[in-house]
Amino acid sequence: MEKKPITNLNAAIVIFLLLVVFTLIINLGGFQGNPKLSWISYIIIIGGLMVFVNKYGKDMDNQVSFGNLFAFGFKTIAIVIIFFIAFSVLFYLLLPEYKVQMQDIARQSALQKATPDNREQIEKGMEMFTRFFWPFLIGGILISFAILGAIGSLLGAAITKKQPTRFGGSVNQISQ
Repeated sequence: MEKKPITNLNAAIVIFLLLVVFTLIINLGGFQGNPKLSWISYIIIIGGLMVFVNKYGKDMDNQVSFGNLFAFGFKTIAIVIIFFIAFSVLFYLLLPEYKVQMQDIARQSALQKATPDNREQIEKGMEMFTRFFWPFLIGGILISFAILGAIGSLLGAAITKKQPTRFGGSVNQISQ
């Protein structure tokens, strides 16, 4: 039986599900105000991509180039981005109290760092944050996941053993 390599979709679903479980634990467990926990999501994304890029290389018998491995990782994070944006929009639409809670935490954090001179600016900033919540949420996920995905894909491609064919082509290409 021929061994099939892992697909981008399968890898993306696993990473996405890990992120969903983590997000639900953070939000439903009342840990939104703890900034140290946000690092765990970075580890899930970067570590997950490294694992799956490495697995893809092994599934291909290491007959892949750095570019093939990086592309696999970046395609995977693109799928994760689409899924996670959809999840986040649904989460905050179905449970709007968590949107309010996130805004309150942001306001408290800003006011703790405020001076008497800039309190009015903070209130204007929070008003803007509330008004543009959806573009900030979607844009934040898109940009941060793309950057983390590039890092994870680069690291995964770098640590994966590579033995490209002698002729410089991919084993999947047809000779002409």
